[in-house]
Amino acid sequence: MSHSIAIVDDEPDCVQLFKDILLTNGYNVVGFTNPLLALEHIQENQEEYDLILSDYKMTPIDSCDLAKKIAEVNTSITIIIITAANDICNNPLQLQVYFKPLIMSKLIEIVKKIFRVSKLNYDVFSKMLMY
Repeated sequence: MSHSIAIVDDEPDCVQLFKDILLTNGYNVVGFTNPLLALEHIQENQEEYDLILSDYKMTPIDSCDLAKKIAEVNTSITIIIITAANDICNNPLQLQVYFKPLIMSKLIEIVKKIFRVSKLNYDVFSKMLMY
């Protein structure tokens, strides 16, 4: 099963770097530099995404506002903040936060861990349904 990831960051170089690394590791990846375009696309294609990696400080909405709007249509998409900002004060969904600069091997480790946990939860749920 190939997992799909959306990267949302207002820095094009960051989007491209993360996208290249994740594509090389076998993931389906779409990148956005505009959070509103990302939101529109994800809302229209919500079943396609397993994970959103988002920068925190973006305009016109930050990653926490983006996450709230995505959660309104699909609560099963995991959203993670990857940011250089150390003043995150608006995180009502208690999203996981990782700080830039991020070593690319750490990025892959984070993504693999999320998908391992997702698979474990799916396997447990599937077994529960069998009883």
